[in-house]
Amino acid sequence: MTIVIRKIAFSGPGTVSELDFADGLNLVYGASNTGKSFATKAIDYMLGGSRLLPDISERRPYERVWLGLSTPDGDEMLSRALAGGNFAVRPGLAGPQDGADDVRVLGAKHDHTDDANLSQFLLGQVGLRGKRIAVDANGKKRSLSFRDISRFCIVDETTIQSEGSPIQTGSPLTQTAERSAFKLLLTGIDDSAIVEVVDSRTFKSSTSAQIEMLDDMLAAVDAEIENGFADADELKDQNDRLEASFAAAQADLDAAQGSIRDLLERKRRLGLEVSMATARLDDIDLSLERFAQLDSVYVSDIQRLEALDEAGFLLTLGGGRDCPLCGAAPDSQHHHEEVGDVERVRAAAAAEAAKIVRQRADLASTMAQLISDRRRLVDHLPTVQGSLHETEAQLERLTPGATEARRAISEIMEVRDQVRRGLALIDQRTSLLERRAEIAARRPAAKADRPRIGVDGPTAHEFAQVVSQVLTAWNFPGEHHVSFDEPSYDLRIDGKLRGHNGKGVRAITHAAFKVALLIFCKDRGLPHPGFLVLDTPLLTYRDPIGDDALTEDERALVASSLKQHFFSHLASLKDVGQFIVVENVDPPAGLEADANVIVFRGGSSGRAGLL
Repeated sequence: MTIVIRKIAFSGPGTVSELDFADGLNLVYGASNTGKSFATKAIDYMLGGSRLLPDISERRPYERVWLGLSTPDGDEMLSRALAGGNFAVRPGLAGPQDGADDVRVLGAKHDHTDDANLSQFLLGQVGLRGKRIAVDANGKKRSLSFRDISRFCIVDETTIQSEGSPIQTGSPLTQTAERSAFKLLLTGIDDSAIVEVVDSRTFKSSTSAQIEMLDDMLAAVDAEIENGFADADELKDQNDRLEASFAAAQADLDAAQGSIRDLLERKRRLGLEVSMATARLDDIDLSLERFAQLDSVYVSDIQRLEALDEAGFLLTLGGGRDCPLCGAAPDSQHHHEEVGDVERVRAAAAAEAAKIVRQRADLASTMAQLISDRRRLVDHLPTVQGSLHETEAQLERLTPGATEARRAISEIMEVRDQVRRGLALIDQRTSLLERRAEIAARRPAAKADRPRIGVDGPTAHEFAQVVSQVLTAWNFPGEHHVSFDEPSYDLRIDGKLRGHNGKGVRAITHAAFKVALLIFCKDRGLPHPGFLVLDTPLLTYRDPIGDDALTEDERALVASSLKQHFFSHLASLKDVGQFIVVENVDPPAGLEADANVIVFRGGSSGRAGLL
C-alpha cells in the first residue's frame, strides 16, 4: 500500500503550470532560484503542511495548488488554495483546467474520529490509519497523524544539512513522538499496548491536591460531628438500645395490627353478609308482590274460561227440539256444524283452564318457598347485624393501641436515624483517614517502571546495516561501518557520529538514512508512504570557491564517484519506491535513459523554472 506522486501544478485565472513525475527516479535540477525548492515545499504543503508557501513574485498569478496521486484506491487529484484551508479531492488525474463534478472535501486538520480529513485519507492509503504513538516518556499517547511520518518521505534543503537526527526536529516537546513514529515504521507496531504511568511532577501535584481535598472533607465531617453529636463516643451503645426498643415496639404494633386485620376481615365478611341478606329480602318481597299479581290474573282467567264453558253448555241444551220460530222438526234443521263448533270451544276452554290451574299450583309452591326463605332471612339477619356491631366495637377498642404503637415507632425511628447519621459520619471520618494515609504513603513510579519507548536495539542494528548497504552502493568514502546511536537517535559511520561531519556529508548521509528506511520497510512488507522527496542531497548551492574551503570529508566526497553511484542506485530501486531528487548539480551523462529528468534552465530556452 504505497502512494506515487504524479504531478504538482499551480493554477490561476487563465494560467496553469504543471510538473509531472514518473515511477522510480525523478530528477529536477538546474539553475538556482528557479523554484526547485519551492516545488519541494509545495509537495509538503499539499500533503498537509500548515506553513504557507513563500510569497514570491512568480506565484502571484496563481491561486490554487494541485497534487496528483496514484493510491491503492485509484488516482486522485488534490487541490488547495494558496491561502490555505481545506482540500478538495476529485477522482482521476485530469489537469487543473479540467472540471469535475465528483468532488469531496477533506479537512486540513487531523482528526482520528472523522475520516473526512487529509491525514486520515493518506494514512488509510498506506495502512497506518488508527495507529497510536507515545508522546512522552510516561507513555501518554495520541493518534498518529500523517504529519508524523511526512518527515520520513519529504526532506527539504535545510533539514537535509541539519546536524540533528534525521528523524527529529530538535524540539524536546516532540522528541518522543518522533521516535515513536520511527519505531512504528521500523516494526509496524504502534504504542497502543503501552500503559501510561504518572510522572513525578504530576504525581506530586495530584497527591497534594487529593490530600488537600481529603483534609477539607475531614474538617467538614469533624465540624458536623462536633455540632450535632456531643456524645459521639456513646452513639454505638445508644444505637443498640434504640434497636432493642424499636424491635419491641414493632412487635407490639405487629400484634395489634394482626388483631385489627382479623377484625377488619371479619367486619368485611359480616358487612357483605348483611348486605346480601338485605338485598335478598328485597328481591323476595318484590317477587312475592309480582307473584300475587300473577295469581290474581290466573284466577281471573279461570273464571273467564268457566263462564265460556257455561255459555256453550246453555247453547247446546235445545238442539233436539222443534224450532221455536218456524216449527221445523230437528231432522229438518241445519245447525249441526255450529253445534260442533261450540263443543270444540268448550273443550278448548276446559283444557286451558286445567293448564292454568296447574300453573297456579306451581306458583303457589314457589311463593311458599319464598315465604319460607324470607322467614329464615328475617330470623338470621339480626344475628349477623349483632355480630357486625360487636366487631366494630372491638375495632374501636383496638385502634387507639395500634395508633399509639405507630407513634412510638415513629419517635424511635427519628432518634435512631439521627444516631445512625452520627455513626455514618464516624465511619466516613475513619474511611477518609484511611484514604488519606494510603495516598500519603504512595510513591511516584520509578524510572524503571516507565515503558520503553522507541526502537529496540536489534531492529535498530538491522536498520543500520541497510544504511551501510546504501552507502556502499553509493561508493561513499570509508569502511561503511554503521551503527545506531540510541542517545542521539542518529547513525555512527565508521565510529563518527553522523551529525559531527560537514554539511555536505550530513546531507548525503541523511539521504542514505531515508533511502535505507524505504528499502527496509519495502523488504519487510511494512507500511511506508512509498515515495521520497530529497532536496539537494549531493551539494547545496554555493558561489564558486576553491577546494581549500572544503572540509577534509567534503574533499573526499568530491574525489569519489559518489554522484554517479547515487543516481544509478536510486534508478535501480524503481520497484522499491518513487524518488524525487531536487538538485543543483548536473546529473551523470545518460541518466535520462533510467530516470525522468527535468531541467530548470533559468533562461529563455527550455523550461525556465517551476512557475
